[in-house]
Amino acid sequence: MVDYSICLATTGAGLWTSHDGGKSWILSHCDNPKYPYELCVRAITASPDDSGAVWATIDNERGEDILARSVDRGETYQYVGVPAPGRQVLSLAIDPHSPQTILAGTRPGGVFRSTDGGATWTELPVGVSLECSIGATRVTAIRYTDVPGEIWVSVEIDGLYHSTDGGGSWRRFEVSGGKSLLGEGEIWKDERHADIHDVVAGRSADGRRSVFVATPIGFFASDDGNQTWRCTRYPVDDTYESSLFYTRSLHANAADPSVLIVGVGRRPPDHGSLGGIHRSEDGGLTWRPVSPVLRSVVWKIAGHPHDSNVLAAVTLFGQVATTTDGGSSWQLSEREFGEIRGVAVVGS
Repeated sequence: MVDYSICLATTGAGLWTSHDGGKSWILSHCDNPKYPYELCVRAITASPDDSGAVWATIDNERGEDILARSVDRGETYQYVGVPAPGRQVLSLAIDPHSPQTILAGTRPGGVFRSTDGGATWTELPVGVSLECSIGATRVTAIRYTDVPGEIWVSVEIDGLYHSTDGGGSWRRFEVSGGKSLLGEGEIWKDERHADIHDVVAGRSADGRRSVFVATPIGFFASDDGNQTWRCTRYPVDDTYESSLFYTRSLHANAADPSVLIVGVGRRPPDHGSLGGIHRSEDGGLTWRPVSPVLRSVVWKIAGHPHDSNVLAAVTLFGQVATTTDGGSSWQLSEREFGEIRGVAVVGS
């Protein structure tokens, strides 16, 4: 049986880790004078190798986040550096080809890079707008792909950004076209959309390289280099009601990138009412519900770095779900938390 740990980032209840698939939990400690239960953590990620390293960003109460590193699968953390002075860090990514290279996505929007394990940082020339209709923009996800140097960045609310040279230059995209998930006509008057919650690279059912995105009104995919986009409806049945189309999180199976997992829920201001998980085996053309009905939107999904069957998903308001069969079935942890903003699965 594969050995792994699950690490959680909560806002106001600190960092937690489980070494038994979510059956029991340990409160993590770090070199912070605050009581561990009070830490506000907005982002967390695991090293793509089997080093047991975990990275998290902790609020220092001055409007900026400090990067902390664990080398014992999330039990203890030590401060490393400040990625972006004066900004909150909402997303992290480790370069799979260079584990000392870390990217941090911020609010207001920006992407910062460290090549020395987090000690020093520089801002990349992504060009994300700092303001939007909800105030400050937010970099919701940063994804490396299986192509060296390729990076995708999703921004709430400022579209998609893509680099093929390791972050030296960028192109911006918006999701365009499509109908609403409830069949109520065109989504946007100008057929463009820039509110992107998550992005992953994968494969279509016929094997083409594809890009998949999560938006407030559902799942979109492009199989032709971002020229056109398709939207697919989630099934509505006795398990999931029709209001569960707000899509916050995505995961593509590393062994078969046409197998996708999405986390859904009710859109704001009803985040705290219902949520669920869907699975697709054809690049997002069709979906089926695979989790019990959850009590809030599924905020993040993370996979094991080397075992594509092991995943963990967290809801915004405290539930943790795990799977060891690639997402076909899910089990809920008995322990619930406060507000969860991130999850990482750590290999060993």
